[in-house]
Amino acid sequence: MYTPFKSKIVVTVLLMFYFNFSFSQVGIGTTSPDPSSILDIKSTNKGVLLPSIAITSLTDNITVLSPANGLVIWNNGAGGLADTGLYYWNSQKWNKISVANTSNTIFSSSSGNAWNNSATNSGNNTGGNTHLSLGTNTYDDLIFKVNSVKSGRLGTDNSISLGAGANAGQNGIAIGISGSAYQGVSVGNEASVTANDGLALGNKAVAAAYKSNAVGYNAKTNKNESTALGNNSLADGFQSTAIGYNAKTTANESSALGNNSEAAGFQSVALGYSAKTNSNSETAVGFYAVTGGQNSTAIGSGASAVGQYSTAIGYNASALQANSIVLGNNNANVGIGTSTPNTTARLDVSGAYKMGNQGTVHKNQISFEVWPAVSIHNLPCSKSTTMNIAIPASMLPSSTKATITVTPAADFAGNSTFAISNPRMTSTSNITVNLTNISANAESLYSSHFYVIINEF
Repeated sequence: MYTPFKSKIVVTVLLMFYFNFSFSQVGIGTTSPDPSSILDIKSTNKGVLLPSIAITSLTDNITVLSPANGLVIWNNGAGGLADTGLYYWNSQKWNKISVANTSNTIFSSSSGNAWNNSATNSGNNTGGNTHLSLGTNTYDDLIFKVNSVKSGRLGTDNSISLGAGANAGQNGIAIGISGSAYQGVSVGNEASVTANDGLALGNKAVAAAYKSNAVGYNAKTNKNESTALGNNSLADGFQSTAIGYNAKTTANESSALGNNSEAAGFQSVALGYSAKTNSNSETAVGFYAVTGGQNSTAIGSGASAVGQYSTAIGYNASALQANSIVLGNNNANVGIGTSTPNTTARLDVSGAYKMGNQGTVHKNQISFEVWPAVSIHNLPCSKSTTMNIAIPASMLPSSTKATITVTPAADFAGNSTFAISNPRMTSTSNITVNLTNISANAESLYSSHFYVIINEF
């Protein structure tokens, strides 16, 4: 039944709602809501309980259908997202609301242990895994900052970036102001890996090819599987290797080892300071050694082999013709089988040798000049006698198996009256020759002068 009292109550309630809504403020537990709020709830012993929802993932927009940006819920952890807490929807995902920490503790663990910045961190020291952890509970990169500037990143793609400006690709590592590609490693200021599986180590080192390695200041690789090691080194050939300051390879499968060395021929090797190859399959070894003909070899300081298939061995040796072999320079004394070649000989062979296509092996070739004692008095015409020639003690052959040549010198006193014949070795220290009077009269001879050659075989 309608009464005046009931009508007063209805009017009063309507006036209250009209008053509150007309000023866009609602107060619960207070008659004076804050002017800046649309809803002001006050209580000394009660809280606000938001909807408890089991969302399945950070991108779940089905459990709460088409959530609006700014929508706040309590995730109870019963769904796929186990991390409980307050979440708000923004940028197409749920974002957990975290609380600033004013204590020394920076991260807690499920066991109650915590990391802190007071240098007293301790984990499980019994040999098992520690309960302490540092990281994210969501599938997001872990970012490190210094003075609000990113200084590190542990990526969800297994990448590691350390340092301002470091940027590692998937499975890669970048340290310093550097960047790396897939599974690449770059360490150093402005170091860069721009191809997969590369390594750049050093200030401004660049690995620009697949599975290449650049180590050293400004070291650079441009071809796959190449290696540049040393300041300003450059590997510009496939599977080439440049090692040393300013070392450089420009051909495939070539190697340059040594400061300023350069291998410019396919499968060539330059080894030594400023050693250089210019054509395919060459080898230059030594200080400023140079090759310039295909398949040529230069070994020694200043050695040069520019003829195709040529070989130059020794200090300043130079092989200019194709298929030539040169040992030493114009002043060289070459020894074979001896460490002290005779200084008056270009070639000193200590041991047996063979000369010619049909030649046989010879043991020694001995030559000397001699003035043997002789005393012939009035040897009749056409008659013969013998004369002995002693072999110098330093030149004794090892046997008497030899051919002997005895030639009279120009000043031999018997050149017009005596003939020399049948030289033979009667021992390893003596040669006997026949002297025959070839004049029409009896002749005498009291001096002699001969050149002797012994070929021992």
